[in-house]
Amino acid sequence: MISKILVPVDGSKQSDKALEFACNLAEKYDATLHIQHTVETTLHEHAMFLGSAGFAFELNEEDIQKAGQKVIEAASKIVDEQHCKSAVTEITHGSPTENILQRAKDDDIDMIVMGSRGLSDLGGLLLGSVSHKVSHLAECSCVTVR
Repeated sequence: MISKILVPVDGSKQSDKALEFACNLAEKYDATLHIQHTVETTLHEHAMFLGSAGFAFELNEEDIQKAGQKVIEAASKIVDEQHCKSAVTEITHGSPTENILQRAKDDDIDMIVMGSRGLSDLGGLLLGSVSHKVSHLAECSCVTVR
């Protein structure tokens, strides 16, 4: 039985599509959606290059939190448009793969539904995509939506 579905979101078209798919599943199985956005700690420092000149800048915690909140708000809007009854949202910090796997374990998630960037298995292995890692390491069922 499917009663809890975890949907990691990042604001991309692929994650939006996965969320719509998960909403349909949640409606069919009367399941609760757990929507999670992870702010990667590596995003705190950035470098910008203009021609041959370059400089580094750091995003402050408030800006990072606001960006994460916008991703969650956009996901919540999709949930409302899809008429999903029950959804829980969370913003985490750190490694997306680790946070997804930990949330699935802690909340006894039945299924993870994720978007894919459309990489082949070889490309996923070489680039280490989050969806590829999660699908191989999760203890529950995983669905990757293209």
